Amino acid sequence: MSVGRAVRDRIAAQSAMADVVDRQRDAPPRGALPRLIGLSPLLPASRASYRDALAELVVGDILENLGQNWDVLHDVPLGDATLDHLLIGPAGTFAVRAAHYGERDVVITGDEVSVGSERPLDLAEAVTQAATAAERLSDVAKQPVIVTPVLVVVAPRRLVIRVAPGSVEVMTANELGRYFARSPRALSGTEVAAISDLADLESTWDTPASESLEVQGLHSSFSLIREEVRAARARRLVLGGIAAGVGLIALWTFVAQATSMLLAF
Repeated sequence: MSVGRAVRDRIAAQSAMADVVDRQRDAPPRGALPRLIGLSPLLPASRASYRDALAELVVGDILENLGQNWDVLHDVPLGDATLDHLLIGPAGTFAVRAAHYGERDVVITGDEVSVGSERPLDLAEAVTQAATAAERLSDVAKQPVIVTPVLVVVAPRRLVIRVAPGSVEVMTANELGRYFARSPRALSGTEVAAISDLADLESTWDTPASESLEVQGLHSSFSLIREEVRAARARRLVLGGIAAGVGLIALWTFVAQATSMLLAF
């Protein structure tokens, strides 16, 4: 009997990208005016998954390049949710959650994340998913497997840790590679291989949800949406620059005229 290893074939951000692509099928065609003014092509319902996908792609790329002593699985199915990344290596086993809050200040105070007036639940989700992964791996290993939760904040304006959370490692994507490179050894090569083998098995996890697109088509469809979003943002920046320039010219003209009038008296 063959052993299912479809989990190994899953890619970073697979579920998030599939959600964006599926939702964007309902987006109406954009007319000339929305394109001209750089209106985002994303539906409101797509935006959270779009940010999630971008964050998971960034973090996934970093984890894939940690070196041959590390193994990483992406988009691991955990019931109604998916674990962004399961990392196994000399420093241990980690449940890595990626978060993108935009270019804003992110403040960590104990077990609470604050982004302006928002209170995202990513720390709690990271703990829950790490506990679930540890339970699944421990069951099949017939011995305890410790899984450490990690929250990676992608491209914040600032990450401020006022009070470190009790059980979650929190860092920016820029710090991620250095963190694992400097972490002390916790597992031997044999132990890393054994946990990786168990994590590979479909039977360790819930059956992955079947996405409507195969991986290559999913990447292609998401890339097209991403290019449209980038083009719209570039258009808004250009128009914003033009508006700012026109405003400065108008202000300069007003000041010059006012100065001339004052000098006339």
